[in-house]
Amino acid sequence: MPAPAQWEIRVHKAVIGGQFVALTIGVIVDFVSNGMSIVSMIALVIAATYTVGTLAVPIENFHVRFGAEAVTLTGAMMTGLAVTLTGGPLSPYLLLSMGPPVFATLHGGPRVGVTTGLLSGGLITLITLSASDDLTDAAPAVALYLVFVLLIAVIRRLLEDIHQRAEELALETASATKRLENLEEIHSVLVRLSEDVSAGRLNAVEVGAETLDTVLRRVPGSAGKLFVEGENGLVTLASRGEPPRGGHDYELPITTIDAEVGVLELVTPDPLTDDDRTEIIAYLRPLGIAFANLQLLQDIAGSAVAEERVRLARELHDDIGPALASLGLALDMAAMSQALDEDSASNLKVMRTNVTKLVEDVRAKVADLRSSPGPTLTARLLDTTSKFEGDPTIVVDIDERRPPRPALIGDLTSIVTEAARNAHKHAKASKILVSGRIHRDWGNVNVRDDGTGFDPVHEPEGHFGLIGMRERAEKIGATIKFDSQKGLGTTVSIDWGNR
Repeated sequence: MPAPAQWEIRVHKAVIGGQFVALTIGVIVDFVSNGMSIVSMIALVIAATYTVGTLAVPIENFHVRFGAEAVTLTGAMMTGLAVTLTGGPLSPYLLLSMGPPVFATLHGGPRVGVTTGLLSGGLITLITLSASDDLTDAAPAVALYLVFVLLIAVIRRLLEDIHQRAEELALETASATKRLENLEEIHSVLVRLSEDVSAGRLNAVEVGAETLDTVLRRVPGSAGKLFVEGENGLVTLASRGEPPRGGHDYELPITTIDAEVGVLELVTPDPLTDDDRTEIIAYLRPLGIAFANLQLLQDIAGSAVAEERVRLARELHDDIGPALASLGLALDMAAMSQALDEDSASNLKVMRTNVTKLVEDVRAKVADLRSSPGPTLTARLLDTTSKFEGDPTIVVDIDERRPPRPALIGDLTSIVTEAARNAHKHAKASKILVSGRIHRDWGNVNVRDDGTGFDPVHEPEGHFGLIGMRERAEKIGATIKFDSQKGLGTTVSIDWGNR
């Protein structure tokens, strides 16, 4: 049952007020003309019962099926009886008898209003004929019924149009406000991207991660993966959240005016409306512009940067590396001299350790410079874990602001993949989550499962994967920790670098 509009409630109250005025006028005129006879008293009771009854009936009852017809037809019969008792077409209650057709038109529409008006007019005509009066006496009353019905019908149509237009304006205002908020949000993204470009901080992975975080905040409970076109196809920039069960999958393009530069895979708990999709795509457009600019910069500067990386690697390897090696050899020779006292020998040993560390750092830098930037760690893990067959699904949700150094990323991929493989194969888990934060030189990745677990103090025999993980972690200077309890699952934590 639809709720009555505000304009309808106001007009309804106005008609009720008019009926009380008509009742008062009718009582006064009848008292002056006929005195307080028994017939007049009966007519007064009938007219007052109708008037008070319309006040007591809730307006919602006019909107139930046949509600308006039932109330107004009953009112037409009651007012017709009052008119019959007090003089027919010349009755002082004639104005009150206009109430039922007015209510019928207001709440039931012109069709119900005309029907009720014709009924009231027919009653007046029958009363006139029964009293052997001239039918012309009833003509003004009948005409008055029809005029009131037409007048209220026109007013109703005007008020409906005004109400509908007001609702449309409210919707347009809300839509415009929403678009303005989206534009302000997009503007803030563009400003941030502009500042990052000016400061030399523009990084595709970081921009993609921030964008994905913002989109998921707009659609709570969702999960997403963000890809950008690379030289060899789509490259994963960010992955967030655990896909909801029975979720709805969407692929939203990341575009510029004339090209598609990426795609957002989104899994939402509830279906997206067309407006929701349009808003998200509009929000992704600045990201598309940023990616297109990054690709253009990479195309322009790619060869020059590659040459410069090779030149720096060569200088480190050919000049600085041998110099450090010579320094280390000199320190070894000095340390073997018998003329040194204990303090001097200790100092030389510390210096030799530092030189060794510098040599290792130089080797790592050379490896970084000679390694071409490849997929992010998130992309590598999504690729490797997607090849695992059977359940459970492995969710990769890493906040990777900048990929790890090339000298680290291969071993990190192997360590995390092995941890995920062990959980997938041996833990009998229902859920495996790979999460963490990465920012170039430092990072943390956790592989959690809710499986059977094991006792880390007494590791299962024959699990050479755990040994390999520790060896790889030691190789790149990372730490690895196994936190597990039987029946409560396992967490493997890998940390490297200093924040």
